[in-house]
Amino acid sequence: MEVRKLQTTKAGTFIVTIPKEWVSKLGLKKGGLVYMDLEEGDIVVSPVSNTRVPPQSRPLQLDGSLDQKMLELSITASYIQGHDITEVISKEKILPEQKRWIREAVENLVGVEIAEEYSDKVVLQNLVDPLKFDLDRSMEKFSATSLAVLADAIKALATQDRMLAQDAYERGYQSTRLYRLLMRLAIQVVRSRKLRDEMKVHNIEELVGRVMAIKELGRIAYYAMRVAQHVREIEKRPDAVTVATIEKMAKETSQMQERAFEAFMKKDLGLASSVIDRMDEVRKLYEAVYLSSLRKEGAKESLPILLVVRAIRGMAGYTVALADDAVLAVFG
Repeated sequence: MEVRKLQTTKAGTFIVTIPKEWVSKLGLKKGGLVYMDLEEGDIVVSPVSNTRVPPQSRPLQLDGSLDQKMLELSITASYIQGHDITEVISKEKILPEQKRWIREAVENLVGVEIAEEYSDKVVLQNLVDPLKFDLDRSMEKFSATSLAVLADAIKALATQDRMLAQDAYERGYQSTRLYRLLMRLAIQVVRSRKLRDEMKVHNIEELVGRVMAIKELGRIAYYAMRVAQHVREIEKRPDAVTVATIEKMAKETSQMQERAFEAFMKKDLGLASSVIDRMDEVRKLYEAVYLSSLRKEGAKESLPILLVVRAIRGMAGYTVALADDAVLAVFG
């Protein structure tokens, strides 16, 4: 950081000098154009010719403490944090099994491929251009995906269609790739002023709110996937009353999610409040299934049903959290 004295010209305008080293580093010359912007109380000056976001790189040291799960988490974290290049480096030879772990981790990340591969280093490169994505539309698609997974899981429950439940589960699992991409895009935009300029997005508070909303949608998607998983595990169709109660619970939760997302995008306080108020109904339906299952014999047979309604209640809970995000957006 440099401290410079603010000066005035004869015409009454204000001027400040820029360190010579900075000018050289940015490739600026006399007569060159710069952007000037007022951002949250700061004066930001940037070269007109340098609006593209430079690639971000992250080295990842591979050692004995990294098992497959830890390696996948590390690669995923590097991706979500916005790094375009992740170098997995080892002081010794990377084992074939470890390279398989890296390939499996890459399969779960949208736009990432292995760019270079050596005996002691694997270079991962992200090819996703954030400018080609509409963040809000992608969030809408993500929300719709979890609703579709829940709808098909409940349909599979009513019809005892395990193949449909399996399909819903696999789609839910694949949606985690979209969640990671959304988190990556949102964090990139929050961190990069130049990227915000190119995308014509300047409200930092709204962007932070979107990061929070994406996290809630990610948890909703996770529980939708779990609903499908547990429906798949049900061996005997529940009685008609239980099925009807679960269907009502899922319908209520889906409507809450649709309204919560709309409330967030439109900053509708009344709609957000109505979502929060509906949580009590979901709890009552959950308790009805729970108490009914306790009265019946065969705890083992009842367990998948209880896990289904618990997952639906989890979806509803994070839908309320999304509604809370909408309330914060209104008063942000």
